Amino acid sequence: MKLFMSHTSPFARKVRMFLRVSGLLEHTEEVATTFESDDLRQLNPLGKIPALVDAELTLFDSPLICEYLDEQYVEAGNYSLFNCDKENYFDVQSTHALTDGITDAAVLTVMELKRSTEKSPYWLDRWQKAMETGIRHIDLSAIGSQDELNIATLSTAACLGYLDFRLPDIGWRDWNPELATWFTSITEQAWYLETAPPQDA
Repeated sequence: MKLFMSHTSPFARKVRMFLRVSGLLEHTEEVATTFESDDLRQLNPLGKIPALVDAELTLFDSPLICEYLDEQYVEAGNYSLFNCDKENYFDVQSTHALTDGITDAAVLTVMELKRSTEKSPYWLDRWQKAMETGIRHIDLSAIGSQDELNIATLSTAACLGYLDFRLPDIGWRDWNPELATWFTSITEQAWYLETAPPQDA
């Protein structure tokens, strides 16, 4: 398999963490690319990162890629990180969607702040509220732990890691101090450390 990714993309990081947790990294080549790449656009007509190629199959959108990797992980005799326990399946998937949405708001904020023309106070405020409200509502019972991982663990780790990387002054720890405590244990894990973006990026 080949994963077309960027070292600074939080969505690519979620997939890269999944590859390490599942052991599928040894079967996958990580190919660094950019949003401007013509090769990437041939794989994903939206020009978005990441994209996964496995023989004749091409997938884009990080939840779909992770679900595909999860099927291979389960086929190898492991416990699904997607389906988990049927009793909390929708809690996990809702949190997965929530943290991906927070990440979307963060990425849009970063892009808006980089714009050379006048910034939009309306959109910056809207995305700020989305991030703050979202973080306040993250279900701690659904995001697992360093010892009991699920897809929401990885999506939350990628989300919070991106906030620390690109929006370090946003103060998300004040919005959910229990989540901050949880995150401290996650940042010590090899799969988190190995996927960290370069600090000069």
